[in-house]
Amino acid sequence: MEKVNPMKRISDYRGVKIVTDSTCYMPQEIIEKYDIKVAPLYVRFGDTVYKEHVDISDDDHYKRLRKGELPDTTQPSPEDFTKIYKPLIEEGYSIISIHISSGISGTINSANAAKEALGSPDIHIFDSKFTSMGLGFQIMEIARMLYEERNSKEEVLKEIPNLQKHMNIFFLVGDLFWLARLGRIGKAKAILGNVVKIKPILFFDDGVVNALEQPRTMKRGKERMIELTKDIVLKKGLKYITVAWGDNKEEAEKYREFCENSFGVPVSLTRLGPVIGTHAGPEVLSIHFYTEK
Repeated sequence: MEKVNPMKRISDYRGVKIVTDSTCYMPQEIIEKYDIKVAPLYVRFGDTVYKEHVDISDDDHYKRLRKGELPDTTQPSPEDFTKIYKPLIEEGYSIISIHISSGISGTINSANAAKEALGSPDIHIFDSKFTSMGLGFQIMEIARMLYEERNSKEEVLKEIPNLQKHMNIFFLVGDLFWLARLGRIGKAKAILGNVVKIKPILFFDDGVVNALEQPRTMKRGKERMIELTKDIVLKKGLKYITVAWGDNKEEAEKYREFCENSFGVPVSLTRLGPVIGTHAGPEVLSIHFYTEK
């Protein structure tokens, strides 16, 4: 029987480290449990640049948005990834690096540039096609397969491209201005002609934001997200679910209760951090869920 050194993390025994980025918004206890390495994305207010969740907090960021400040965001640099990858490679680890959708961020490009610069064949980079817990739930599955079920690296690498097929995100925003101002509205551009009056249900469509339906009110939009989720869950089952929010905690808590009553399972809350909050705005409400099949 393998002796466990209490000073080692569970990931040390498998020879594989998971790398992601700060937009996964996973619970800190999971990041620490599996020793997941996180590359921060950046938020820029004027001439000052902040690393997400390192130099700026969620509360401070949303206060500045509420005051009318308009930040920009940018991906980690290739050098940022090199600083994470190089020590792991030198210590003999294989790396699984999975990130925010390339349809809304250049993070994957930076990761690939770092891999090329290091010349290592043992850095395996994946596009999650999502963000927030759409990325986070996929990481949780990778960690479960690697460290709990003890599947081989080769088995896990083969399965990772299938994980995104289990993932779904529906969301509502208080104002489409936030998505439109920095061009992160993807295929949903066609709805901008009437941007003030409509509150569309948005979703991730092959890695980019698209509009699914256009309910007449936010109340109906919230109800409809539940209905859409139920339709999928009835066919595919439910493994993980969370309600994501920005700077509207009271609304999110009420919606979580609504979701728990609807699905009969505990529903967590996930706060969207500064980077995704910059693009979604402070009044965002979302259901992120991962199906069994």
